[in-house]
Amino acid sequence: MAYTITGCEEEPDYRYVLHVNTSAQGEKSLVVIQCNPSRASGTRSDPTVGKVSNWAEENGFCSVTFLNLFARRSPSIEEIRHLPYEELIGPKNNEALLRYGSASSTLVLAWGGTLPVPEPLYLQRLHEVRDLLAGCPVYRVGALVYGRYPRHGRMWNAGNRTLESLSWSELLPNNSLQGRRP
Repeated sequence: MAYTITGCEEEPDYRYVLHVNTSAQGEKSLVVIQCNPSRASGTRSDPTVGKVSNWAEENGFCSVTFLNLFARRSPSIEEIRHLPYEELIGPKNNEALLRYGSASSTLVLAWGGTLPVPEPLYLQRLHEVRDLLAGCPVYRVGALVYGRYPRHGRMWNAGNRTLESLSWSELLPNNSLQGRRP
């Protein structure tokens, strides 16, 4: 398995996009939306980038683009948990989601059940991202964590490696859908 980081759109404290090429042949591209970026950059990988890139290559994807619900970079939940909502998202994050999310051949949501933000902010962001990506089919790899969170890329292990369709309604509790577009 081999992958190469080929590009990164970042600024201090934020990573909006990370591009990776695998050694798979063809045209298939994978876009993975995570919760928030850790330390990976244009010059440095991390365990999540490695695990997802290897899974992508095994499944015939020649490229992976990593995006995030919240672009504020931090490997520690406590570092960012109390930041203002707009600061968590980042000034260029919606633009990156629109640019790469809508053009993907396969769009996978992958963040697991440990959230770096309070639940109400997470649900608010899910509604916004769902609306930004309206019309784009979304997928998950493996079973949902706790029945409602798409499995984190580091956990795409034996028994949880199958790509499956995902509905936004599986992620959003019924009461959070009231007054929102279905």
